[in-house]
Amino acid sequence: MADETRDQGTEPRRPMADPRLQREGRKLSALQIAAQWSGWVAAVLLVALLLWLAVNSSFILGQKILLGVTIALAVFWGVVHRDSLMGATRTRGMRIGANSAIFVLFVLGIIVLLNVVAARHHWRADVTENQRFSLSEQTRAIVSGLEQDLEMVAFLTSDSPQTPEVSARLREYEMLSPKIKLSTYDPLLDAEKAIEYDVRSTTSNVVVVKLGEQQETVYGGEEEQLTSTILALSSGEKARVCFLTGHGELSLEDAQGTGLGTIKSSLENQQYEVETLNLSTEEEPSVPGDCAALIIAGPTEPIRQEEMEAIVAYAQQGGNLMVALEIGGPDFAELLEPYGLRARDGMVYDRSYGFLGAAEIPMAQQAGQHMIVERLQRVALAFPTTRALEIVDTSMQDPMAPGMPPTPSQAQPLLETSPSAWLERPVAAAEGEEAPQPQEDPGETRGPLTLAAVVDAGQGGVDPMTGMPAASEETGARIVVMGDAEMMTDQFIGLGLVGNAHFVLNSVNWLMENEKLITIPPKDDMPRYLTLTTGQQRLVWALTVGIIPLAIGLAGFIVWWRRR
Repeated sequence: MADETRDQGTEPRRPMADPRLQREGRKLSALQIAAQWSGWVAAVLLVALLLWLAVNSSFILGQKILLGVTIALAVFWGVVHRDSLMGATRTRGMRIGANSAIFVLFVLGIIVLLNVVAARHHWRADVTENQRFSLSEQTRAIVSGLEQDLEMVAFLTSDSPQTPEVSARLREYEMLSPKIKLSTYDPLLDAEKAIEYDVRSTTSNVVVVKLGEQQETVYGGEEEQLTSTILALSSGEKARVCFLTGHGELSLEDAQGTGLGTIKSSLENQQYEVETLNLSTEEEPSVPGDCAALIIAGPTEPIRQEEMEAIVAYAQQGGNLMVALEIGGPDFAELLEPYGLRARDGMVYDRSYGFLGAAEIPMAQQAGQHMIVERLQRVALAFPTTRALEIVDTSMQDPMAPGMPPTPSQAQPLLETSPSAWLERPVAAAEGEEAPQPQEDPGETRGPLTLAAVVDAGQGGVDPMTGMPAASEETGARIVVMGDAEMMTDQFIGLGLVGNAHFVLNSVNWLMENEKLITIPPKDDMPRYLTLTTGQQRLVWALTVGIIPLAIGLAGFIVWWRRR
């Protein structure tokens, strides 16, 4: 009973605390309190500074002031707590932590060193089939030939999905030559720089290329644009390309799909001056001497004799021409036949190799090894409602005949049809009846038919008087002839026939003797398909739905059974 009473009347005794574990409380001085506050403020300011730098990559005056204040507060905190810090460094945990930190810093140092070496000695491997992420050989040749320092000021916006690709491409340019200096800005965050370079677009990428006192602005940042700009600046002048008008030619300004807007913008991106030339309004027509190339794109109306004579004279004086014919339009026999080229009557059809199955739009394939087409084997080209060309022998013609070039040159085919194509001769329909459907009849000319050809009179050819190779003439004409002009319109290029555009651009560059730009090929993604048979499809289904899940479940059951 006494024990029960004692237990009920008294509280249990608490264990006594070990006096060695008791800390003597002490009051912090005003200096220590200030140091604690400065440490917390320094941490907050450091976080704010990092966020600011993440938003605005440029190190401006306000950021420098904030960094200085942060460092001062951190130093004040460290000086006040120096005794505590020195004592903490002697503990075993601190030594282990220090060793770990040193090891981490050592590994990071190796990584940084590797990155520095990689940055100074650039090496990369592009394993894509079409070298999509590599610059072309022509770009490398142009950039490596720079004699002056070149600056590229890029304004890249985060709103554009092409920004990462453009940024990587500009980095490749910078790595090609030590003479290229690259600076990158955001047009929204670096408004002062955008105003300095007169960049007003905030939704598309803009690159300003400067060479000495000259500069050009490129919108987009494609390799073709950048390389053409560098070439134009290094050469010091822009070449003028003239499009003949006044005879129903294709328009440069037509925005309905039947014009040459894509070709025009591409030529301007390559730093050419694109203008129109109307000879029909001149009493004494003549092609201006500063017209580096004359393009005749599908005339449908007759050309006056005076105008044709002016075009022929331009060619004889070493002019450069691109002639795209149209069915029912002029055949330019006076211009082309002296060089061994003739336009056939009729229209080309190909049922086996027509674009999207259309027989009236035959697909074109490379003929020969000319530099205009040597890099276009893997792109689609098609010529809708096209005429065919015929290459004739001029070696037996009278060299003294008027209008003949001093050294006739045999034309060379560039593009041709497949062997299944044929040339449909025009057949007049009887009155009140529909025109007959085109079909391959006996006696009609079979493929392969020439769709595009080239003449280089500067190569000399064969001297008809001696039969020996004629001397090369620097002033000889360069001529590219196509059986169709519609192939270069916006609507057909927009259907996926980008090869048409590249063929036209390559032809212009060859005419202008800008061979460095000819072979920058398109780098579109190549589609990949995997076709499975019925048995292969069933096997894939059985593996993914049956065998693999059952194997995983069985393995789990075995582990559970053994541990049970």
